[in-house]
Amino acid sequence: MCQIFPAPQGLESLPQGRNGRAFLFSHAMNITVGPKEDRQLMTGLHTVADVYCSDCREVLGWKYERAYEESQKYKEGKFILEKSKIVVEENS
Repeated sequence: MCQIFPAPQGLESLPQGRNGRAFLFSHAMNITVGPKEDRQLMTGLHTVADVYCSDCREVLGWKYERAYEESQKYKEGKFILEKSKIVVEENS
């Protein structure tokens, strides 16, 4: 599992990732963003970039760069991180 430290208030929902449930975050740290590509997802066509753990380089999810459907524009600039691949550290 990879250590990701997003702000807890950035958590929006539990959408579907590639391999199960995922989190939609407005910010993420300790990641590397890959090249952009158009991808047909369950919610329509999006331009996305895979995101990788900056330590182990495992794919953790993707970043929404562009949404083609108006109803999906709120996702632009946000990150999908798969629940099974991350550890969220709580603020103390």
